[in-house]
Amino acid sequence: MSEALGIGFAIVAALTTASSHALLKSGEDQEAVRALCGVTWAAAAAIPLTFIGAPAPAILPWLAGAVTLHSLYSLVLTRSYTLNDFSVAFPIARGTAPLVATAAGALLFAETPGVGEILGVAAICAGIFSLSAGGRIGTKGLIAALGAGILTAAYTVVDAGGMRASDGVLPFLCWFFFATGMALIVQFRASAGPSAFARMRNNLRPGIAAGSLAIVSFGSTLVALRYAPVAVVSALRETCILVSLLIAWFWMKERVTLHSLTAAVLIAAGALLLLLPHLFPSI
Repeated sequence: MSEALGIGFAIVAALTTASSHALLKSGEDQEAVRALCGVTWAAAAAIPLTFIGAPAPAILPWLAGAVTLHSLYSLVLTRSYTLNDFSVAFPIARGTAPLVATAAGALLFAETPGVGEILGVAAICAGIFSLSAGGRIGTKGLIAALGAGILTAAYTVVDAGGMRASDGVLPFLCWFFFATGMALIVQFRASAGPSAFARMRNNLRPGIAAGSLAIVSFGSTLVALRYAPVAVVSALRETCILVSLLIAWFWMKERVTLHSLTAAVLIAAGALLLLLPHLFPSI
C-alpha cells in the first residue's frame, strides 16, 4: 500500500513539473523568478516549522546535501534555459536523470531493478531523448542541459535518503523547502546586488506561480521517494515530458509533429512497464 502511495505521488509530480518549468522559462527575468520560488518555499515552510522544531541530527547531512545540490541545479537549469529552447533543454535534462538515479538507487539503497523496470527506464529515456534529436543545441547548451540532468539524479538520491531518515514525512520536507528557499534568495541577492528587489518585484506573478507549482511537484516527489523505489519515482516523474508537449502545443504555440507523438507513446509505454510490477506484483 505504501509503495502504491509513493507511485501516486510520483504521478502528481509528473503532472506538475513541466508546468513549473514552463513558468520559469517564460519569465522575462529567470533569475528573479528563481529567487521568488525561494521566497514562496521559505514562506510556505515557516509556519509548520514553528511546530516541528529543529531538524533531527539524522537528517542534517541529507539536508545539507539536498540544499547544496538543489541550489547548484537551479543555477545550471537557469543557464540551460537561457542558452536553449524549452523543447530541447527540457527533454535532455529529464532524459538524463532516470538513468543516473536508477544506478545510484541500486548502489546506495540496494534497490535492484527488475527486467521490466530496466526496460521501462530505457523506453522513457529513449523517448525523451528522441524528442530533442532535431533540436539545435550548441556545446555550451548541451553541457548545461546534461548538467541539469545529472544534478537532478543526484538530488533525487539525496532527497530519498533524507526522507527515509526523517521521523515522519513533514520534518525533512519542511526543512528542505525553508533551507533551499533561503539559499536561493541569498544566491540571487549576492549576484544581483541592489537591483535584486526591484527585479523580483517586476516578476511577482510568474515567480509566485512557479514557486507554488514547484512546491506541489517537489513535495510530491519527496513523499514518493519515502515510499517507492528511486528508479520508479525518477522515471515516472520524467513522464512530465508528456505534459510539456501539451504546454508547447497549446500555450507556446509550437508545432507538435508525428515524431513527437511517437516519442510520447514510447514514454507512456515505459511508464506502463514501470508501473505494472508494482501495482500487480503477481504479474
